[in-house]
Amino acid sequence: MCGNPSVMGMKDSVRRVVLAVCLATMVLVPGCVERGELIMATPFPEFTLDDGLSNTTFSKEANLGEAWVAYFSASWCGHCYPTLDAIDLVIPNGSLLVFNKDGTNEQYSDMVEWHEKMEDEVGRDLYRPFIHGPELASEVGVGGIPYVVFVDANGNIVTDHLGLWTDMEEMSSIWNQTLAI
Repeated sequence: MCGNPSVMGMKDSVRRVVLAVCLATMVLVPGCVERGELIMATPFPEFTLDDGLSNTTFSKEANLGEAWVAYFSASWCGHCYPTLDAIDLVIPNGSLLVFNKDGTNEQYSDMVEWHEKMEDEVGRDLYRPFIHGPELASEVGVGGIPYVVFVDANGNIVTDHLGLWTDMEEMSSIWNQTLAI
């Protein structure tokens, strides 16, 4: 064994303290830590909800066999627009569901109004379903927004991302990894 044992023991102690501080910080400030690590086979919750634009029904079961992305936001979330703008450009049509997480106020449940507002903000048509899903957001554990969840063809969460996110190259890479599962 190389090195002074007392110095090596001190290094281990320092490592333990740093690890403890990091873990405590993650527990105390859960909404401030961006996620994105692989989440091993966590099933996305079952749901059956209507698109507020077309009254088309969407469900987890109908999505089985194809990878897809769940985007959670709210109509009042101004800093969520850039994330939706980027993810809309990356994820192919038919593979992105936009969910409203806010169920606290009736004024935030108008999906047609929210869709129009988002289109105005990003400056183009958005051919995505806008689904009122506050109960689903709660089941998924959405604490902050924007919140992006990549789901594999088996209906399992592959990874997620909390907070403003405009790195389309990173989104594309994660999407391709999700498709490969």
